[in-house]
Amino acid sequence: MNPDYIIDNGKENPYSFIKDEIIVRECSYDDIKVYKSRAAKERVSISDTNNTLWFNIMRIGWKTHDTIGCCGLYLAKNKCRIKGDFIEKEFRGQGFGHFLTEMRKYIAQDKGYDVIEVLTLHPHYYEKEGFTINKEIRSGVWHADLVL
Repeated sequence: MNPDYIIDNGKENPYSFIKDEIIVRECSYDDIKVYKSRAAKERVSISDTNNTLWFNIMRIGWKTHDTIGCCGLYLAKNKCRIKGDFIEKEFRGQGFGHFLTEMRKYIAQDKGYDVIEVLTLHPHYYEKEGFTINKEIRSGVWHADLVL
């Protein structure tokens, strides 16, 4: 992760990142639960789980910051998992996924994890990001991981 993208590193303030016209800030589940039903239609799980860091994805506007999605990072005792990626349709395909993946890899390393995993409908994307695609665990859902 380019250090220029880090606003707050999670030590004294919640994690915050910026790149181009996007700000990603750590938030509570209540701040992102508005996406739960829309994400579910696309088989994306957004649920209030313990030990999950949630992030608002905001597009910097001229007078406002428009929230355009969310993402999460589940932190278990021995592993962490990318979860809950949702971007409004009109903002997809602009490279935000790569930035969000890099951001969560940074956080995982910062918190001392050696491996980050994901359950995904898009294994080819994560393969391009350097993840190892392990197996299909249920219809269309693949497990992948990356040694950090």
